[in-house]
Amino acid sequence: MKQTVEKWLYLTVDDHKKRLNAVEQLTTKEEKPVYALIFEDESYLIIDQKKQPVEYGPAAQSYKEAIESYQIVKTSEEVNRLLRFLDIKEDDSLIKPKKNGQELLDCWVGLPEKRFLTYKNWRTPAGYLCGTYAAMVLLAYYQDFQNERMIPPNLRTKGSKESEKLRDALRKTIQPLGLPTVPLQVSHGITKFLKENDYPCSARSTVAGSSQRATKRIRQGKPVILGVLKVLGSPYGNHWVTAYAYYESSSGERFYKVHDNWGNYERTIPAKWCNGTVSLP
Repeated sequence: MKQTVEKWLYLTVDDHKKRLNAVEQLTTKEEKPVYALIFEDESYLIIDQKKQPVEYGPAAQSYKEAIESYQIVKTSEEVNRLLRFLDIKEDDSLIKPKKNGQELLDCWVGLPEKRFLTYKNWRTPAGYLCGTYAAMVLLAYYQDFQNERMIPPNLRTKGSKESEKLRDALRKTIQPLGLPTVPLQVSHGITKFLKENDYPCSARSTVAGSSQRATKRIRQGKPVILGVLKVLGSPYGNHWVTAYAYYESSSGERFYKVHDNWGNYERTIPAKWCNGTVSLP
């Protein structure tokens, strides 16, 4: 159980002022002590004893879904003692904005895996419909956590595990012939679907690389569709997945956590497999 911080304390996280609302002491699976800083909107930052970020959840209301095991901080006195130990002060910059290629190292950034459990059984069948299925996951997430109006209720209701009506509608705009797709086709198909359903929003695509657009969207608390290619080592062949978290090690390796549209909603893949993105604002 987390303990509310009585005195307002504003911290800078990724160039945003956030009010610290509560703190909580946690233990990792390796039984190492870490500390959760929970902000007013229930986004969170987990830091180690050296104040280095371990995990950053930028999305609102995501803390309770991301954290499963923790130690209880029972009293405000203990909270204040913990804050003194961490030496956190007003206007501290805990995560600096991403500029000039700077990146958080050895820290997971993104959305809780649990948010994608609803879509676990949305699996691409035989054929080339992975673009449609990746778009389904992206749009369903936006409906569930951003704006319920994004998908008409006759195609899907918020939180539903049903996929058939949404799949059929998206297939008509993205893959009417059931053929493989490139980023522009997927983004154009999503945009067409949204406009046909009176939701004025345009999807965006990139055709080369994935890192800049993907990490930008994820740091905003939004998932992004990634292309993975056989020629780059992908065991999926040429395929579309939906990424919602990323990690870059101090040795230069980068990974994404994805819904793979093959039945695994928490798969970790190397970024070197990826090329091309599709995203929403």
